[in-house]
Amino acid sequence: MNFPNRIFNFIRVGSLLLLSTFSLSAAAEDLLFDTDKARLISERPNAGGPPVVIKLEAYLLDLDFIDDARQRFSVDMFLRVDWKDERLALQNKTDKELIRQVPLDNIWHPKGIIMNGRGLAPALPRTANIDSAGNVRFAQRITGELTVNLQFRPFPFDTQMLPIDLVSYTTSTDEVEFAADSVMFESEKPYSIEGWELTVMPPKIGEYKVPGRLKPQPRIVFLIGAERDSSYYMLTLFIPMTFIILMAWSVFWLPPDIIPARVGLSTASIFSFVALGFSVRSRLPEVSYMTQADYFVTGCTLLVFLALGAVVWGSRLANTDRLDSALRISSVARWLYLLLFCGVVILSYSG
Repeated sequence: MNFPNRIFNFIRVGSLLLLSTFSLSAAAEDLLFDTDKARLISERPNAGGPPVVIKLEAYLLDLDFIDDARQRFSVDMFLRVDWKDERLALQNKTDKELIRQVPLDNIWHPKGIIMNGRGLAPALPRTANIDSAGNVRFAQRITGELTVNLQFRPFPFDTQMLPIDLVSYTTSTDEVEFAADSVMFESEKPYSIEGWELTVMPPKIGEYKVPGRLKPQPRIVFLIGAERDSSYYMLTLFIPMTFIILMAWSVFWLPPDIIPARVGLSTASIFSFVALGFSVRSRLPEVSYMTQADYFVTGCTLLVFLALGAVVWGSRLANTDRLDSALRISSVARWLYLLLFCGVVILSYSG
């Protein structure tokens, strides 16, 4: 082989070896980058140290209904999550106003779930904003329905607590904790819901324990107080039934010997009460226990039938020449009946 060919082969082999070296070096750098990226995603900041403090700020934009029968309520809220990851801080911090926007799945983030959510839908992209110091902020708008265990015993004068129960389900309390200054803000505009007065309450920070899991998970519950406006039920339930009770009470002011008028007035009171009861019952919550409204309706039902029984008894006495006894019964019953009605009202709504 002549000298020029040897030189050419030497150069060609050297080039191949050099390219192979560069390729291996680039592959090693890519591998190192992928390793760091995986660590940034899977490993929390300050691993092995104190728990990461997560601050939540929720803004209740709207609450448009509370479904008594289905035990659901619907919210439209804005949630902002803040934490610090010093691994994401810039080495050159001269530009303090620099904000980087990255996909949320490309960095470590607390994975949260709203435990009582049913069909909640996010409205914003899953991106996080990171400043030069490594402060991370993720914001999301959430709409949909949530379940709630409503307590109807004081209905229709009840005040309900509507929870938004959020749990960090992949971490323990040793790894993540919710900041004590986490807060929910009220909307400055009126809410869409009718018949309720809403008040945002301070959140409750605690733990969520899963059976079979040794370590508890961090939990925060935002609470919305909802006070029912009872004026509608006063107009459609209390006042009409009071008038029916007074109509039944008026029979004791009629002479006992006027039997057709007394019986007719008593039976009319019963029919009116039954018709009103059916219409009202369809609007009351269907629960397995008695509410204050149920106690009132039941007490009024007994009073209406008691008036009919007293009328029948007095009419029988009047027909058997015992008019004096019938008059005494009427005079006692007209005041006793009012006392019994007052007792029904007090017992029904005193609790």
